Amino acid sequence: MTRPRSATAIDRPTALGALLLVATVTEAMFLLLPSFVGALGDDLHLSTTRTGVLASADLTGIALATATAPWWLRRVSWRQTVLASLSTFLLTNLVCVGVHSFWPLLGLRVFAGLSAGVAFPIALAGIVDTARADRNTGLMVSLQVVFGAVGVYVIDEVRVAWRLDALYAFLTVWLVAALLASARWYPENPGDRPTDDPIAWRSLAGRGSLVAAGAGLYFLMIGAVWGYLEGIAREAGLSLEQTGTALGAGYAVSLLGSGAAAWFGLRFGRSRPLIVSAFVQVTSLALLTRLGHYADPVVAFYVINAVFQIVWSFVIAYFIIIFNDVDASGRFVAVYGTATHLTLAVGPYIGALLIVGSHYTPLLWFGIIAVSACYACFLAAVWLGRAVCRPPVTVPATIRNPHRHGQSQA
Repeated sequence: MTRPRSATAIDRPTALGALLLVATVTEAMFLLLPSFVGALGDDLHLSTTRTGVLASADLTGIALATATAPWWLRRVSWRQTVLASLSTFLLTNLVCVGVHSFWPLLGLRVFAGLSAGVAFPIALAGIVDTARADRNTGLMVSLQVVFGAVGVYVIDEVRVAWRLDALYAFLTVWLVAALLASARWYPENPGDRPTDDPIAWRSLAGRGSLVAAGAGLYFLMIGAVWGYLEGIAREAGLSLEQTGTALGAGYAVSLLGSGAAAWFGLRFGRSRPLIVSAFVQVTSLALLTRLGHYADPVVAFYVINAVFQIVWSFVIAYFIIIFNDVDASGRFVAVYGTATHLTLAVGPYIGALLIVGSHYTPLLWFGIIAVSACYACFLAAVWLGRAVCRPPVTVPATIRNPHRHGQSQA
């Protein structure tokens, strides 16, 4: 991977802090999705279908914006673009306060997603441009975990009638902090990466398709299976309070996974972390299919959920690094945002179709198949990358033309 000319500026702690903060606040509606869905139901009293549509609006907007990013990501002023994007995102959230009608709120949330989707790929590209991209992607996930855990706790403590506005207020505080940090410390330009050459889509087709499919499958599983985790637990006999406590505890301990990714970096390569993560997550989903058969399903759910979320936070950093390996120009990494947010948006609807008579086993088996295919795609991309990067074997002249060699010796 080519080091950008502005690496010294990007690697400063203040610049890195601004990048991490922007990468977190632009993912806010995904990180706060459980609280957002709950607040929509409590405050607006919408149908399940309309609640799902509103919940996916921001994700859809981010997916649409990031889909265009490969064409402009390395051509624009990063600082000015991020400031405009965050300002628009902030104002849109403020306008949403007090809006209770479905269609106006839907339009505003899609627009909010579009504005956040401009800043997100810039922040992601900046993080993978740093000298310690492997460590810094782990730090990004760590900050996102902290943001989500604090947000869910704070918002759920607010009275039901004010919960939706409390979410907007919480996001506003973080956006103001991100704006101030970006105005002062955000990197100005994308560094010494190719910007004028067209993207060589044909050369990226093999590995690019694999990593895009892998990320899409993973977050399709997250959107489909983890969106109904409460129902899976309730089917096994857990109370609403027990389920909520387990989910909150899993969110908190998942910080161990992102911290481990930041600590390990690439000292164990790319394949080994993927293989271990695949084994753990497939096993976790398989164990959930028998949750109601355990002697103590409450303890089983706590442990399985915690282990799964730790690995979830751990492996995301490696997904991003492998995405970045695909394209030396640093533009293809923006497709990560499209693949993840688009499948997150449709995941809950696919999950609903796989719930058969209030039974979740078919949904869990779908998750097992999807996550297995995800890891197969990423591992194939890693191994294909090794083949592409392997230097050609140099054949000695004496072997290439033994007859000529013999003549020269004569």
